[in-house]
Amino acid sequence: MTATEVRMAPSRRLPSVWLHMVGLSLLFVAAGMVLCALIDAVRSGHAVGALMASAGLSAAAGALCFRGSRIPADIRPKEVFIAVSMSWLATSAAGALPFLLSGLIGRIDNALFESISGFTCTGSTVLSSADFDAASPGVLFWRQLTQWFGGMGIIVLAIAVLPFLGVGGLGLIRAEAPGPTSDRLAPRVKETAKRLWLVYLGFTALSIAALMATGIGWFDSAGLAAALVSTGGFAPEAASVGAYDSTIVELILVVGMIYGGASFTLHYNALRGRPGVYARSSEFRMYLGLILAGTAVVTLLLFNDGFGFGSAVRSALFNVVTLATSCGFGNATAAGSAGDFAVWAPAAQVVLLLFMWVGGMTGSTSGGIKVLRAQVMGRVAWREVIRARLPHVVHPIKQGSEPLAEPVVNRIGGFVMLYFLIVISSALFVTLAGTDVSSGLSGAVSAMGNMGPALGDAGPTSNFGIYSAPERALLAALMLVGRLEVFPMTLAVVAALQRFRSATRRWVPHRTGS
Repeated sequence: MTATEVRMAPSRRLPSVWLHMVGLSLLFVAAGMVLCALIDAVRSGHAVGALMASAGLSAAAGALCFRGSRIPADIRPKEVFIAVSMSWLATSAAGALPFLLSGLIGRIDNALFESISGFTCTGSTVLSSADFDAASPGVLFWRQLTQWFGGMGIIVLAIAVLPFLGVGGLGLIRAEAPGPTSDRLAPRVKETAKRLWLVYLGFTALSIAALMATGIGWFDSAGLAAALVSTGGFAPEAASVGAYDSTIVELILVVGMIYGGASFTLHYNALRGRPGVYARSSEFRMYLGLILAGTAVVTLLLFNDGFGFGSAVRSALFNVVTLATSCGFGNATAAGSAGDFAVWAPAAQVVLLLFMWVGGMTGSTSGGIKVLRAQVMGRVAWREVIRARLPHVVHPIKQGSEPLAEPVVNRIGGFVMLYFLIVISSALFVTLAGTDVSSGLSGAVSAMGNMGPALGDAGPTSNFGIYSAPERALLAALMLVGRLEVFPMTLAVVAALQRFRSATRRWVPHRTGS
């Protein structure tokens, strides 16, 4: 048998779904780094070598994992969760390489924080204005591209390109794709992933074209589009969208953010000639209703606080939408300006904080607990009010015209309670470490909901450098939990601990009596 035959023999490959998916994810990441190296060369940057070295290391690790493993015949649920979690950790580690090797970020923990923030589509940053001035164009574009990869998910991309996962692939899509469920759009898993990505690619191309029409240039247009379609929040400029100070740019982004925060299943069905799906969706109606109501309330609060009416409407609309969709762009032109919601009246900040909890629709790239879950929990609360007066009444929870099974309602309730518990516990840790209550609580809410900016000292004109290294590590972990949903991450941790305990029992000798 030749060396090639030995290398290709399935029996010599380790049956591991997570190792195989880590390899695929790293190969996709490496391809993105090569693209950024080309952009850096075109724009006369100084980080071509750093980007190519990062690509080489990522590709080598990816090829080793991919070629040395195979998908097992039977994929169990816990293996799916482990595969998704490990893939995200591996890509986040690889994504930190360009920041480190180019010298843009000198500390490993900060580089990893920036990478995790990008891949989880959070948009929180440790970079200062001086860092943006020193950054090479290719590295800045890599920062934007991490969001684009993370928006729909590298694993969904892998399933779209490589049809080897079969039925088990749907479990990977459900565990990794945004939202609590991933609707099957086609009989085959590969076709489902392809169709999700076709909508995503079309949205990206349209966003780039619309932004370029405003005259801001192809580099910034492509960078903003990558953040827009993924509801990521990173921008190519230190001042985010405020750097352009353009109402038309903000309006384009508002429309794009609302679209990105809605279900991609709805978008796909609408593009198939069924636009009525939007009106028939109870969640979509609630989603738009909350944005309109929030904008009206914040506009009145800002106007009452001394803002001009036009400035109040512009600031309220942009910032309500950017947090309702978890995009996290900022339109403040300077600290203390109308777009800097960290200096708004407390009532207006509370409204924004509520949006940071909820986020966008299920099946979107947005974070938060999702509008659907908020709807269901609101209906559960109302049912309990009715039962307090009429204990024996039968009052099923409905989503639209369809009743939800009680196990589904209980699962949503468990998710929301676990979500709140994790956020409050994390906020307690951050505040005990010395951060003020406003920055501590909103930082935890922002990280868990993949929102980007927080309130207080971590507002839209600041960065997350105000938190200590242990606090940033906790917030980075919250970003991962929020992006991949609470249950998959919890189950992945439990499964990993069980494997660790099994390995420990196998290798640690039992104590015997003398």
